Amino acid sequence: MTSYPFFALVACFGLTVLSTPPAGAFEPLAGQFDADAACPAFQSIRNTTNPGDVTTRPGTSYTVQGLNKTGGDYVLVEIPDAPVTTQRWVETTCGQLTPASIAERQGESTDNVLALNWQPAICETRSHLPECKALNSGRLPRAVAQLSIHGLWPQPRDNVYCGVDPALVRLDESGNWDRLPEPDVDRETRRNLTDAMPGIASGLERHEWIKHGTCYRGLGGADEYFDDTLLLTDAINQSELGDFLPNGIGQYISIRRIRDAFNRSFGDGTGERVSLVCTEDGTRNLALEIRVNLKGQISPQTPISELLKAASPVAPGCRGGIIDGAGLQ
Repeated sequence: MTSYPFFALVACFGLTVLSTPPAGAFEPLAGQFDADAACPAFQSIRNTTNPGDVTTRPGTSYTVQGLNKTGGDYVLVEIPDAPVTTQRWVETTCGQLTPASIAERQGESTDNVLALNWQPAICETRSHLPECKALNSGRLPRAVAQLSIHGLWPQPRDNVYCGVDPALVRLDESGNWDRLPEPDVDRETRRNLTDAMPGIASGLERHEWIKHGTCYRGLGGADEYFDDTLLLTDAINQSELGDFLPNGIGQYISIRRIRDAFNRSFGDGTGERVSLVCTEDGTRNLALEIRVNLKGQISPQTPISELLKAASPVAPGCRGGIIDGAGLQ
């Protein structure tokens, strides 16, 4: 496993699996898969998880969405009644695959927005949240030392809830995140998320996976989605901006200052891919969140500087705000 400071970012295998395909590019494919046997329909190839213990039905035809790689040994099919997600991986040996043509579908999302927040600002206006009670009582020191994960959002903005059961969509939209299923991640990813995403205490990771992660379409499912999010977050927290924020508590920071920090850390022009969101707290305007526009496939082999330079510039958003400290002001 490749490790990075603060976070280990490549998923380890916590389960014994019968067949784990090597990493490769998702191949979009239109066609039909006729099942010959009752075979497990996995949510994740890597972890061989199968919510609902779904199996294919012999003699049933399924709509094909793609292969796990060129000439792959797993086919992604649509199983309408499957819980959590209707998009499931089935071994190609389980039936007959009849391709129609290369579908005009994207594989793993290559157009994404990374949202990272400054947790003390979140907790000024949402002090009732469990993570905010912990932060404001001094029990979340890391949340005042680094940016925290809000989410990684495949674009366009309406690209949400891909293959998700409508009942789960309703639960999510009503804010009942604690009733959503836990994302299928290994122990190491869960531990790293706990450090990097304080909102886990309120079920934020469940919401982000159901709404946005299901549209990311990485072969590793939720584990890859969150590992890639951690990879990006770590790079930004180790940059000039990541150094400035915890040392600038109480100071005003402008979007120009944030963009300049990106330019110096990741290359000229990369700052134009970043916007700032602010929130009002009485008479104060607080720096709440940065949103980072990224283009390309996210992986440990692709520097974030390349993803930034390939993305389109965005509007700056808020002009600037105060870097809030922990505790209610």
